[in-house]
Amino acid sequence: MTWPTKKLGEILKSIESGYRPKGGVRHIREGVPSIGAEHLTSSGGFNFEKIKYIPRDFFEKLNRGIIRHGDVLVVKDGATTGRVSLVTNDFPFDKSAVNEHVFILRPNTENILSEFLFNFLFSEKGQRQILQTFHGMAQGGIDSKFVNFVEIPLPPLSEQKKIVEKIEKLFAKIDEAERLRAETLAASAALLPSAFHQVFNRAKKENWPIKKLGEVCQIQKGKKPHLYQESDPGRLPYLTAEALRNGIAKQFASISDRNSVRVSEKEIIVICDGSNSGDVFFGHNGTLASTMGKLVHSQEIYTKYLYLFLKQNFGYLNTDKIGAATPHLNQEKFKNLEIPLPPLPEQKRIVAYLDTLSQKSQELQKLQQQTAADFSALRQSILVQAFNQNW
Repeated sequence: MTWPTKKLGEILKSIESGYRPKGGVRHIREGVPSIGAEHLTSSGGFNFEKIKYIPRDFFEKLNRGIIRHGDVLVVKDGATTGRVSLVTNDFPFDKSAVNEHVFILRPNTENILSEFLFNFLFSEKGQRQILQTFHGMAQGGIDSKFVNFVEIPLPPLSEQKKIVEKIEKLFAKIDEAERLRAETLAASAALLPSAFHQVFNRAKKENWPIKKLGEVCQIQKGKKPHLYQESDPGRLPYLTAEALRNGIAKQFASISDRNSVRVSEKEIIVICDGSNSGDVFFGHNGTLASTMGKLVHSQEIYTKYLYLFLKQNFGYLNTDKIGAATPHLNQEKFKNLEIPLPPLPEQKRIVAYLDTLSQKSQELQKLQQQTAADFSALRQSILVQAFNQNW
C-alpha cells in the first residue's frame, strides 16, 4: 500500500516565528528563555549553555512564538537554515519563546504525530525539500511559504506510531554507542596526563632529584628582525604563534640578520606573550617572533622530556599571567615549577613510552571522529528505510 502525501502546510495547525524587544536582549540576565538558531543542535536536540532571555512582562504580551510540547522548531535563516529540533516532554522550560530566526511548526495531531513530522524533516529527504526555497546571499534563508513545497508521506496514525517507535528504538542503540564512544575518547585523552602522574609517583619512590626549572633552563626571548614577504634560500621562516599552529609562515628573515634569534627543530619554543602564554612547540626551524622564546637547558635534561613535561603543565603555566592589555607568561611561576630529573637513559625511556601512548591516543581520536560520521550516516540510513516503506 502506497502512503498518500500532503503538503506540509496542509497538516499544520500553524507556522509562526517570534520576536524580541527593541534594542535586543544582551543586557537581560533573567526572565523567560528566548530560543534562537544557536540553541538547535545538528542532532535534533538543544544546547542551552548560552541561553538568552526576554522580560517576563514582554513574554506575557506575546501573541505568537510561544513554545509548546510537540512543536517542531526550524531555523529560518543563516548558516544552519533548515535545522530542526523537536520539543519533547523533557524540554526544560515551562515557559519559553522563539526569536525571529526560528519557525515553530505546530502539527495537527489528528493527521500527523509530532515525532513522525520531526523525523521526516530531520531526514536528508526532508532537509532537501526545506532548503529548495532557500534564497538570499549574505543572510539567506527561507520564509513561511516553504511549507507549500514540502511533501510529507502520510500513513495512518497507527502506522506512524509504529514507525516512530522503531526509529526511536534504533536511535537509542546509536545513542548508547555514541555514549561509549565519548567515554573512550575521554579515556584516550587522559592517557598522557595519567602517564605523567605515574612518572611523578616514581620520582618519589625512586628518589629522583627534583629541581626548579629556573635551575636547569632559561628562556632566550625572540626579536623582530627585518622581514620579507617571500621565501628565499638565504631566509628562514619567521615563526609567529599563528605560523606554529598552522605550519605555514607568511614572512621570512635573512639568515645573516644579527637581530634575529634562530631556533632549530631540536629546540623548544615557549609562547611568552598573549592568551596562550606557556604553550610550547617542538620540531620547528626558523627565527623567533618577539612574543616567544627558546629554551636553553642544561645537559642533564633530555630535550624531548622537558618538552613533554611543559606540554602537560600548560594549564598551570597559562594561569596567573601578568599584564592587562597583553598578558605575559609569569616568569617567576615558570622558574619555580619543579621537574623530576631521572637519569638521562631513564628520561629517554619515559619519552619513548609517552610517544607510543601519544600515537595510540591520536589513532583512537581519529577513529572516534570517523565513527561519529558513521553514526550520523547510520541515522540517515534508518530514516531512508522508514520513509521509503522498506519496513
